[in-house]
Amino acid sequence: MPIIYRRTIKDHGILGVWKISESVEELLSMIDFRKEDHATFEKFKVKSRQAHWLSYRLMIRQLMGPDCECDFYYDEHGKLRFKNLDYSISVTHSGLYSGVIISKNHYVGIDIEKLGDRINLLADKFLSEEEKLSLPEENQYRYLTVLWSAKEALFKLFGKSNVLFDKNIILEPFELKQKGIFYGHIILDNLVRDYTLGYEFSNDNDYILVYCVDESMRIKPTKS
Repeated sequence: MPIIYRRTIKDHGILGVWKISESVEELLSMIDFRKEDHATFEKFKVKSRQAHWLSYRLMIRQLMGPDCECDFYYDEHGKLRFKNLDYSISVTHSGLYSGVIISKNHYVGIDIEKLGDRINLLADKFLSEEEKLSLPEENQYRYLTVLWSAKEALFKLFGKSNVLFDKNIILEPFELKQKGIFYGHIILDNLVRDYTLGYEFSNDNDYILVYCVDESMRIKPTKS
């Protein structure tokens, strides 16, 4: 299935979601591999992970247009980056979906999560004490899943592996709706950054999408 959801982010970015209905073999027939890409693909042994990887690679090319020569690498923190473009990119996958957000001006992060009650068992591991106190009594697992997904998206945006979810990423309380915005902060040593996060539940309410853009900081061009 092609991209099922596409959103333009002001004048600098784009977001897309792909619902995977194709087999791995069908996805493979739709993409041309570089040698390095094929080597990365061969590392994935589980069919679902192969499908995720292929779908977001195909989606990147669709979002960027047929004339874009997209090349990638993973940095020392495991973050996907364009090798030949000074754009920020973030990718995500969960269950039947994969997602991509790209910006030519600002750093971005995205996360998709499948909802489930298991998130209640993990809350102590990723919430601050203040966040625990503001949990709603109703639809708590939905609220928790949004918080987890938001922290994942901010972690990807920030791009450093030394960030702790319960201590360095703090989210402000908000009223849970089908879609909306809320606010978060990354606090690390003497650094404090503020972010606005957008979220949206899928029509069947089985998945949540969260994304964020650091509009306070422009992308630093790669030195030649």
